Amino acid sequence: MVRIRAWLILVPGLLSACVTSGGLSDCGAEAYQSLVGQPLSALEAQRPAEDFKVDRPTPDGTVTLEEFPDRLRVTVDGQDRILNVFCG
Repeated sequence: MVRIRAWLILVPGLLSACVTSGGLSDCGAEAYQSLVGQPLSALEAQRPAEDFKVDRPTPDGTVTLEEFPDRLRVTVDGQDRILNVFCG
C-alpha cells in the first residue's frame, strides 16, 4: 500500500516536467499549421528562414533539447516535407 501511495505522488510530478510551457501562439505557429505535409519551401516563402529553426532527421536520431517558447520550430522529413510546426 505504501508503494502505491509513493507512485501516486511521484508520477504526476514527473509527468508535469514533460509538459512544455510554450503553446502554438507564443511564436505564431498556429498560423502555419496548414503547411504540415507541404515542402519546407512553402514556409520559407512566407517567413524568412532566420526566423525559425528547422529540425532535420539525423542518422543517429539526435535532436536539440534547447527550448525557446517564442521561437518557431519546424520538423521535416528526409525530403524536407514539414511534419510539425510548433514553438520551442
